Amino acid sequence: MTAPPVPTARELHLLNRFAGGYTPQTLRQLRKAGGYRKWFLAQLAPAKVPENALTQSFPGWYPALGWSAQTKDLRNSAGIYPAWEHARDLGNLSLLRRTHSERQVLEQMTDFWSNHLHVPANGDFAWLQRKPYDDLLRRYALSSFETLLINATLHPAMQLYLDNWRSVKGAPNENHGRELLELHTVGREAGYTEQMVKDSAKILSGYTVLNTSWNGIYDPGRHTTGAVTVLGFKHPNGKGDGREVTLAYLRYLARHPATARRIARKLAQRFVSDTPSAGLVGRLAKVYLRNGTKITPMLLALIEEPEFWASRGRKVRTPYDDLVATMRALKVTPRKPVRDSSFANAMAWTHGALPLYHWLAPDGAPENAAAWTSVSRMLTSFRMHGNLAGGWWPIHEVGYRAPVSWLPQDRIRLDAFVDHLSQTWLGRPSTARLLQAVCEAIGEAPAEIIDPEHSVIEWKFQRLTTVLLDSPQHMGR
Repeated sequence: MTAPPVPTARELHLLNRFAGGYTPQTLRQLRKAGGYRKWFLAQLAPAKVPENALTQSFPGWYPALGWSAQTKDLRNSAGIYPAWEHARDLGNLSLLRRTHSERQVLEQMTDFWSNHLHVPANGDFAWLQRKPYDDLLRRYALSSFETLLINATLHPAMQLYLDNWRSVKGAPNENHGRELLELHTVGREAGYTEQMVKDSAKILSGYTVLNTSWNGIYDPGRHTTGAVTVLGFKHPNGKGDGREVTLAYLRYLARHPATARRIARKLAQRFVSDTPSAGLVGRLAKVYLRNGTKITPMLLALIEEPEFWASRGRKVRTPYDDLVATMRALKVTPRKPVRDSSFANAMAWTHGALPLYHWLAPDGAPENAAAWTSVSRMLTSFRMHGNLAGGWWPIHEVGYRAPVSWLPQDRIRLDAFVDHLSQTWLGRPSTARLLQAVCEAIGEAPAEIIDPEHSVIEWKFQRLTTVLLDSPQHMGR
């Protein structure tokens, strides 16, 4: 029997936080890179990380995502390919990438920014530009927040979602100007006023979207002029073309100390704990400001923090993270979809939560455990584990490993088999408590000898598997 490699506590923790979850293959890649720090550093330059052929094929599985916004609109109106299918396809493409990509940190950070600079994949009109917006977030996910903020703010998807495209001269829509301050940059604690919200909206006015092509343009005739003051930013804003003031304003907000603290806190909440210490947030904010809002120095600083390493197991996987980690552990291999029930289409519903990026409020999906530990969430995740463990659903265009393939040798004691599976799927040895739970679930003794014809392989394997997957060691991270 060839035992799977066993990660150190640090290796396992890093893979659980900055990859889609532990797998023996990812651990081997990490060690081949020269250790977890060198692997992480290499991941921060994703263009230099060769991508596997399966992941490269995923965009071709959803060709409608590549249509122009105008084509999407026309075909949606004709009932040929409705808006909800585009939203489903984008969520599925993202989940597949997070499961199979070699560029794991890039996918984690693309998801992070998709949540922070949230535009729902099914939002009215915004869905027409949501795939190009996703491409933008992925392109700049590891650049600087200043670059990310400017490009996301001015993208037609954001313009459509937060109604800036409806602004007219003398009556700018305030929605985008408000959310830019409240959610995307400084936050309410910065102390901005209602007048500042109005000035923020004035600055953004002029950026709009053509409702024929659904492409973004700048229309000076829609820009509201007049002096503006927002949290120390002052500008006469006297020109009909307000693009210069808009760029200056966004750069100012990106480099504001309150924005630094907000981004630092959200990064710490995602990758460290629901309640990161003020000291950790403060140190990350200083790195952010010292490096001109660049993202990679913050991530490098974060993994050097003792608080990061001490937080092992203190985060809860979201239903999306859980699906990704479960697929990775069980080596579920989707194939190109040919029908709605194909795995690569149906996985949008497999995790039991809202489809990915369907959160309708502009604040994005929550990052805390309280939001993801309800009874209903637990039960739907348990059901998902059972369906994937048994190969029960979805069943079309997907490869599930046969139970017998998990046997490391022809004959093995049950306790040794459970330990092998725990190391393979969870990245840690079995425990007495886990073994007891398995034995009670399948009605077998620890010393029972398991072979390919045993009932544990023939019909009890799904029950055994779910004990491991329903455990805190799998659902936590």
